[in-house]
Amino acid sequence: MLDYKFIFDLDSTITKEEILPVIAKEIGLYNKIQALTEKAMNGQEDFSINFINRINMLKDIPISTIHKIVENIKLNEYIEKFILENKNNCYIITGNLDIIIQPILKKLNMENSYFSCESVIKDNKIYNVTKVINKEKVVKNFDFNFVAIGDGDNDIGMLKNANIGIAFSGSRQISNNLKEVADYIFYNDKELYKFLNSLIRG
Repeated sequence: MLDYKFIFDLDSTITKEEILPVIAKEIGLYNKIQALTEKAMNGQEDFSINFINRINMLKDIPISTIHKIVENIKLNEYIEKFILENKNNCYIITGNLDIIIQPILKKLNMENSYFSCESVIKDNKIYNVTKVINKEKVVKNFDFNFVAIGDGDNDIGMLKNANIGIAFSGSRQISNNLKEVADYIFYNDKELYKFLNSLIRG
C-alpha cells in the first residue's frame, strides 16, 4: 500500500463556486469575469493571459473588501472535512491569487501548504501579478506519491502526473478533456471522501 499525499485544486473543487466570479458578482462585474473564467476552465484561452485580465478588473477593490466576500464562500463539506483531518498530507494547488485565497487557507489550516499565483499589494489593493503558476510544473517537482483532484482543463497536467487522478464535480461541469485523463470521476463529495479515506486505510 502506497503512502499518498493529496493535492487539491481550489475553485469548484474545495469551494462550491469559482471564487473570482463570486467576487465579481458582489462588485458588479459578474458577466465580464464569468465569461473569462469559463474560457480558461474550458481551455479556450491561454490561462496566464486570461487570469491576469481577470485580476486587472479587481485592482480598484480593497483587499479587505475581497476578503469579506471570500470568507463567506461555501466549501464542499466533506472535502473540507478530509483536509482538516489529514492536513499534514494535503496540499492545495490553485491558479488563483495568493492574497485573494487567504481566508480559505486560514479556514483549512493550509496557510503553509499551498501553491498559487503571486501578487504585489500596495495601499490595500492588488498592484500586479508577479507569478502565474503552471500546475503541471509544480507537481513534477514532487518526490512523493500523490493523488490529484480537480475539475478544469488547467488541472490536466496535474492529474496526468499523479499516481491517481480524480476528476470531481462539486458544482460545475467537469471538463471533458479532464475526464479523458482521470482514473476516477466523482460527482458527490461524500463519496469522494470515502474513497480518499480508503486510500489511507488500505
